[in-house]
Amino acid sequence: MAKLKREITLTTATIMGISVIVGAGIYSLIGAATTVAGSGVWLSFLIAAIVALFTGLSYAELASMFPHAGSSFLYVTKGFNNKLFGFSAGWLILFETVVGAAAISMSFGNYLASIISFPIMLAALGVILLLSIVNLIGIKESLFLNNFLFVLEVGGLILVIMMGFLFGSAHPNLLNFQFPSVLTGAALVFFAMLGFEMIATESEEAKDARHTIPYAMVLSIIICAVLYTLFAIASLMLVSPEVLGISTAPVKDIVYPLLGQYSYLFSFLALASTGSTILVCLITASRLSYGMARESTLPKFLSKVNSRFRTPHFSVFAAFIIASAFLLLANMVIIAEVTNFAALLAFFLVNLSVICLRFSKPKEKRAFRIPFSIGKVPLIPVLGALTSLGLLFMLSQEAILYGIGLTVLGGLVHILMPKN
Repeated sequence: MAKLKREITLTTATIMGISVIVGAGIYSLIGAATTVAGSGVWLSFLIAAIVALFTGLSYAELASMFPHAGSSFLYVTKGFNNKLFGFSAGWLILFETVVGAAAISMSFGNYLASIISFPIMLAALGVILLLSIVNLIGIKESLFLNNFLFVLEVGGLILVIMMGFLFGSAHPNLLNFQFPSVLTGAALVFFAMLGFEMIATESEEAKDARHTIPYAMVLSIIICAVLYTLFAIASLMLVSPEVLGISTAPVKDIVYPLLGQYSYLFSFLALASTGSTILVCLITASRLSYGMARESTLPKFLSKVNSRFRTPHFSVFAAFIIASAFLLLANMVIIAEVTNFAALLAFFLVNLSVICLRFSKPKEKRAFRIPFSIGKVPLIPVLGALTSLGLLFMLSQEAILYGIGLTVLGGLVHILMPKN
């Protein structure tokens, strides 16, 4: 039976994490977040990053214990010794990735439309199809493309940061904000921090997975937290919150005061960034569904690996179909919030799993161990669980209802799936 090919190093895993995190937030939602948080948008990003780091450390410990493709599904199953809970976590992360791909593909369409006259939805569908083909061809080819796009997306961020701090003339009052609005903004831009957990699904394609995967997750969160905070401040130094809040192609509009008619060049960087995110989302969705199918919690055919490409071809196709279907919601903010609901609820369960495993398997090998505990209770996972739940209830009512429906659907799928 064909197996997945081990090609991922600490460097490429960290690049994957940064790539999916960066494209998911800055190039897509900074405008919408500024509408909510105003001049405090930089703090919204920082709060979201701190919450993500709490959960990222939990994922790091669990990934060092169980270096397998099932990631969230496997961690929660082990933590609670309950397949329904495990399936629910895996189901939620699976939909986080495919719904996230749909949201970012709409951002891709908006940036493309800012350069040439092209239907946004058609562009969104086209980029999902193209990158699904890359995902099918192989992990090595996917990593090569992702590394190239990574240089463009991070290079674009650094350029904007330099432009803002060196030439910005907007003189924003960074302390002029309402904290409840900043928290609401943090709940929205938490979407910007999603991606670190996707690295865990690549465990079976990583070299020395017990060390590579945990450290890549933590590094990617810290690096992105710094980039996001600096970028948000630099953006406010270039344009007012009012201008930023109504933009559909925010990065292009941020640099317009300095570059004028040449600001469209930054739309190309945004296309590279959003494309990179979509690719990693599709890779993650296919590997997670592969891992869950192998455990017989999703249809078994999804665990088949193509003998030529050594990729899970049926899972790749399923990710393409579901991501394309979510384009029908046609509202990027709602899609992003539904993604946040799925991720935050899954993160709540993952953090609790770390706590449970400290009691049920205290002597299990942990190549990465979270510091700071009271007795057997690790403090950081407690904070991760509480903050994840807190941000979840800051989401819009519509997103919460969609999220509850998605969770109930997952429970029904698990109940109706034939048991071996």
